[in-house]
Amino acid sequence: MDITQLGYIGLGVSDLPAWERFATEFVGTPISERGADGTLYLRMDEYHHRIALVPSGEDDLLYAGWMVPNPAALECVAKRLCEAGLAVEESTPEQARQRHVRRFIAATDTSGLRHEVYVGGYVLPRSPFQASRPMVSFKADDYGLGHVVLRVPDQKAAEAFYTNLLGLRLTDYGSGRIAFLHCNRRHHSVAVGEVPGGPKCLIHLMLEVNTLDELGTAYDVAEQRGVPLLKTIGKHPNDHMVSFYVETPSGFELEYGFGAREVDDATWVLQSYERGDVWGHKPIARGAAD
Repeated sequence: MDITQLGYIGLGVSDLPAWERFATEFVGTPISERGADGTLYLRMDEYHHRIALVPSGEDDLLYAGWMVPNPAALECVAKRLCEAGLAVEESTPEQARQRHVRRFIAATDTSGLRHEVYVGGYVLPRSPFQASRPMVSFKADDYGLGHVVLRVPDQKAAEAFYTNLLGLRLTDYGSGRIAFLHCNRRHHSVAVGEVPGGPKCLIHLMLEVNTLDELGTAYDVAEQRGVPLLKTIGKHPNDHMVSFYVETPSGFELEYGFGAREVDDATWVLQSYERGDVWGHKPIARGAAD
């Protein structure tokens, strides 16, 4: 596979101060930089950032950045996109600096989402990662930032884009025939489905921590700080993730997880899962959360 991870995302947000509090006080992602346009860059590991909070007001996913290991791999992805008839944009030096990468290409998929394929992500060797609150270490690095679950108008077209053009592989199918796709050992970096519920693309964002204690303390912090809890701690049947869900300041969900199983492409067998969880993930009434 050419693409090795979901390296970064850009979120268009309407309430930047609320997001700053949410990210630093609950999630544990420190701010690595404040852009001249107001963008906040959130760090999770050695890289400059994994999440960019852009004060543009959409409260939705603006773009997804996919890492490739070298310029040759970038050219391979660009060629596939061009041969499929998609308009491929080459980054200017200024655009690359804004993303803190060496170079990227960009194209828009069938659902209208912008994808940036990049090489040479900036690392901060003189500033070792330190979370913005105690007991947080993220499973990122070679795995990427986590995963996103996206609402798409055409399931088949979305699967074709991710597999045929970006080079991801199907992991399995879940509730409502949602397709889960991976690009490394992480069970999925993206999931897509024709999910009812509105015009916005992003359903939820998942960030994974490295220990069960970090997951448990995050649940405590959410309760202590009044972060709206949406689902109790539970376990998914396909990726075996133990997690809970909260509402972000933009209205979509953040899944805070631990312990997902990994994919070995040499032995993996695609399966389909019925609705439901192994245990937990019970919806929490907003009144109770408040």
